[in-house]
Amino acid sequence: MNITLSGKQVDISDKLRARVEESIEASVSKYFNAPIGCSVYFSRDGEDFRAEVTVHPAKNIVLKGTGVASDPYSAFDDANAHIATRLRRQKNKLNDHKGKTGIVEMAHSAVFPLTETEDEMSIDESAPLTIAETDANIKVCTVSEAVMYMDLADECALMFRNSSNNRISMVYRRKDGNIGWVEPAE
Repeated sequence: MNITLSGKQVDISDKLRARVEESIEASVSKYFNAPIGCSVYFSRDGEDFRAEVTVHPAKNIVLKGTGVASDPYSAFDDANAHIATRLRRQKNKLNDHKGKTGIVEMAHSAVFPLTETEDEMSIDESAPLTIAETDANIKVCTVSEAVMYMDLADECALMFRNSSNNRISMVYRRKDGNIGWVEPAE
């Protein structure tokens, strides 16, 4: 597995590098045989250190975990614990759904730059229209599975096709920490 370490305002020593590589290999290989890659990013967060771990254990699966502590070793241990939990949940989910067909629909997504005014949000006409354009997989799943996918990927929102009524829906994490669900009316 290819492990990439980087840091901003943090000196990554050989001892830290060895510990990260050993811990990530142990965590990921426990649940997945041939992981694709992993990146670990260290940064300063005021007086604390932040570690962000992104693991790509299999095709179409990306898991993220973060940790904040007073030293980079503890921050990494916290992030690695989050990743281990997400890997275990993902592996259990895959085992629970073994034999079911994984129906995925392809969609086209784009990100548009926005500028915020006091009254409304508007598109900045001086900026390029599209800043990121990719193809995305829209999973066919239940609402609870969509929330699980969103949590596993550590994303703030997820679009999916609801398996109960075959319509496009979206779940998102609200500012108060609760989960919101958007489904268009018929």
